[in-house]
Order: sequence, then C-alpha cells, then structure tokens
Amino acid sequence: MLAAAAAHAQSWRLDKAVELLVGSGAGGSNDTLARTIQKIVQENKLVPVPLNVVNKVGGNQTIVRAYLNQHAGDAHYFDLSNPTLVVNHIMGMGISTQHFGDFSPVALLLNEYTAFTVKADSPVRNARDLAELLRKDPNAWAVRVSNLGGTNHLTLSLFAKAAGVDPRRLKVVVFKSNTDAITAVVGGHLQMVASTVTSVIGQVRPGNARIIALGTPRRMAGALADVPTLREQGMDIVVSNWRVVVGAGGLNAAQIAYWEDILAKVVTTEDWHKSLEAQYWEGNFLRSREFRKYLESDYNQTRAIMTDLGLAK
Repeated sequence: MLAAAAAHAQSWRLDKAVELLVGSGAGGSNDTLARTIQKIVQENKLVPVPLNVVNKVGGNQTIVRAYLNQHAGDAHYFDLSNPTLVVNHIMGMGISTQHFGDFSPVALLLNEYTAFTVKADSPVRNARDLAELLRKDPNAWAVRVSNLGGTNHLTLSLFAKAAGVDPRRLKVVVFKSNTDAITAVVGGHLQMVASTVTSVIGQVRPGNARIIALGTPRRMAGALADVPTLREQGMDIVVSNWRVVVGAGGLNAAQIAYWEDILAKVVTTEDWHKSLEAQYWEGNFLRSREFRKYLESDYNQTRAIMTDLGLAK
C-alpha cells in the first residue's frame, strides 16, 4: 500500500505556480499560517514552482471557495481553511450552499482553542465564578466574540448551557477587531472576550488582563501553564478552531498524495514548530483519508451543537 501511494505521488507533477488561498486579510492568523507554509516550502525547495499566497476576502470565506472551485481538478489551487467550511453550511448563511464535500480534503494541520479573558482586577476569578454570575443574570456581562457560530461563540454557548443558562439570553457582542475587543475589556467597557490566545496574550503578559479558562483538551505549556482548562473546572467543553488545506473538487489520488507528502514534510520542520509555539497552536497533522473522517465527524458534532443552541438553519 505504501509503495502504491508513493507511485501515485510520483505520477503527477506541478507545471505552473501554485496559489495558496486565504479567505481573510493580510496579517490575520490564517494569513500568517499561509505565509509560514510558503516560507518553509520555498526555503526547503519542496516544490519546483513558486507558491504564492493569495488573499480573497469576503462572504465569510465563501468567495475564496467559489474561486477555488472554478479550478476543479486542478491541484495548483488550495484553500487554507477553518471551521467556516462546515459552519456556513449548517447556519444556512443565505449566501452560499457550499458543503465541505464540494472540495477535496488534503490535510488537517493544527487545532486552536478558546480563551476566556477578563480585566486583571475583575471579581470573576475562574469559570465557576462566571457560571454563578450568569446564572443570576445572563445579561450581567457583555462578552465579545468574533463571529456568531464560530468556535469561540460555540465554546461560550456550551459553557452557558453547562451552567444551566439559555445561551440565547447571553449579551454577546460581535467585534471585527480582536485588538479593539481586548482593549475594550482592559478599559472596562466590556466584561469578557472569548477569543484565541494570540488575540489577548499581548494584554495578559503585562498584567492588564487575565485568562480565567482555556477550552483546550489539556493545560498549555509555558506562560499559560497555570491557566486551568474548562474541563478542570467541571465543564467538559472542547471545540477546535482547526486549520486545514482543501483543494478544488475533483482532485485525483495522485494529486492528493503529492500534496500530502509535501505538507507532511512541512510539519516536521523547526520553523513549523516555532510557529506553533508562537501562535499557541496545537499541531495535529492528518492525511487526506483520516482528515475526511475528521471533517465528517466535526460536521455532525457541530450541527448537533448548533441545532441544540438554535443556530442551525
């Protein structure tokens, strides 16, 4: 089987520049990840042609995927994607009927999780304090998320439900800018932000803000080693903001095998591991077959959660 896979990978070759597509703007986490991959691939000469990062913003990442599928069967175009790949279809966004099955799964790269962050002098010291406060008054705190139905919003909603609170009664504020959100928390204009660690760490390190819980499977290392998980505090909640690579629909086995092998090399490099550490990401590389199963499972679990929360179409 290994010999057959190797033969497949060797039976297809690149013949023009590659586009690694990003559905968000320059400087964001997906853009940072894409440019890390670009740097590793080019510096290690993993492919014989240029690999270009192309940003196509809009439509909650549906525009970039529409562009991708204009190149059906062409393995020179890939989307560096996140859970909007499943959430958009579940929510019935009204702007697209895209389903993850319309694309060719290549590899899962990493997982990222939610942090609940408050102002340093907040009376809420941990997740139990937060649960008690919300039980008394679900509108007592304004909590920021980046988008409804996203990983951070789902983590917050599951937390509320576990605390015995209707998630729909929470005072949720949508901020487009993570920087503005944590600044509002530090300034006392917003009580909490549910976000990625990288969005708040700049205010946590100098002591202006404090993470009260992480939605991770286990404690993180380094500067966050003392921060307890939601699981430790009695809430068995883990929702991943994963990053993946998908191709246009119709890629064949040889094309997928080629890129599986390239990405398998990327994730073994020192630059890759430095990037994971700097961004507080958890590496979790899965090849196409396992990644497809992961997507199917994630879609079903996310749909069940969002249906229960009243967020599914």
